[in-house]
Amino acid sequence: MKRLSILTILLLLGTGLFLWNQAMGVEKGSGYILPGEIKEGWKVFTTKRCGACHAIWGEGGKGGPDLGILPKSYVSPAQLAALMWNHGPEMWGRMSAQKIPLRKIEKKEMADLFAFLYFIRYMDEPGDAKKGKTLMETKGCGKCHTVTEGAKVDLGRWGMYTNPILWAQMMWNHEPQMEQAMKKKGLPWVEFKENEMADLIAYIRSLSGTVEKIYLSPGDPRSGEKLFSQKGCIRCHIPSGELDLGRKKDFPRTLAQLAGMMWNHSREMWKGMMEKGMDRPTLTPQEMADLVAHLFSTRYFDEPGDPVRGKAVFNKKQCHHCHTRGTPPDLTALKGQISPIFMAQTMWNHGPQMLEKMRKVKASWKKIDGREMVDLMEYLNRGMP
Repeated sequence: MKRLSILTILLLLGTGLFLWNQAMGVEKGSGYILPGEIKEGWKVFTTKRCGACHAIWGEGGKGGPDLGILPKSYVSPAQLAALMWNHGPEMWGRMSAQKIPLRKIEKKEMADLFAFLYFIRYMDEPGDAKKGKTLMETKGCGKCHTVTEGAKVDLGRWGMYTNPILWAQMMWNHEPQMEQAMKKKGLPWVEFKENEMADLIAYIRSLSGTVEKIYLSPGDPRSGEKLFSQKGCIRCHIPSGELDLGRKKDFPRTLAQLAGMMWNHSREMWKGMMEKGMDRPTLTPQEMADLVAHLFSTRYFDEPGDPVRGKAVFNKKQCHHCHTRGTPPDLTALKGQISPIFMAQTMWNHGPQMLEKMRKVKASWKKIDGREMVDLMEYLNRGMP
């Protein structure tokens, strides 16, 4: 199946995609405001000519990495801000060489850009149909399912469902029947790692190229939060508890990975439900979309920072050479106002001047990781004590 262009996807999903601000308000424990509108972020990406160097799913420039196929490069606002900081000098150098003007970005524009780039993570990276065909054989799927049109357990008809959310929903609802069928045939339980589910989906999609595709827009985080309680998910996945999905380090980065994770843990979850005397809930496609929206929105936030570690980062990265208390630019005046979006916007707008100052004092451009960025922001938000 040929992937739709990004602009087409955005137009299909409409202007109300992921109303993050209305849905979630502010970040837990801080004043970070969630990014804004995805479609506006696409406009920023285009008008600021980010696409001259960066492609999205193969569409765009080749000078920089394709931002549509890097699920582990930025999975939180702080990591994205750190990524932009680390590659700043290289980006400005490329822009200068290609005579691309460095256009300043307003706070609202940076918020929209963050929303757009994070939305790409919410969508999915393309799978490999050839690998999927191999998986169909090695995982033993063909022992129960065929890809022959018209067969009772034909997986080929699933190819019309282009959104991995629908796959997660169907696999969740049919898991008990599939488990029973596997037991009868003496088949071992199979699990899907990393992008294997995306590859399998890509293969099955490739078998139904002439079938009308069925799309599903992303869900509503608010509705998903309610469903999380109504469907009993919260009885096991208690916020801040051992099974808090929002704090799990191995939380899936893409929807296909989420479908794989739900399949891998479905037997364990079903056992836990029986022990608690719970009925196994079924989910409609829209309910699954809403639940997924809720899970991804809670995962959006960075972990709380540590001001003590942040002070160490401030000194280690040599920020103190230019930023000291009472000396312009005095960062103490920004107490409580610093967020990943602010850091990214400031770095972009003032980065070239900062780089020039650092060169004059013979200071190297220090890279920073997402954890360090969170701690640094916490230190600065405390007013640099």
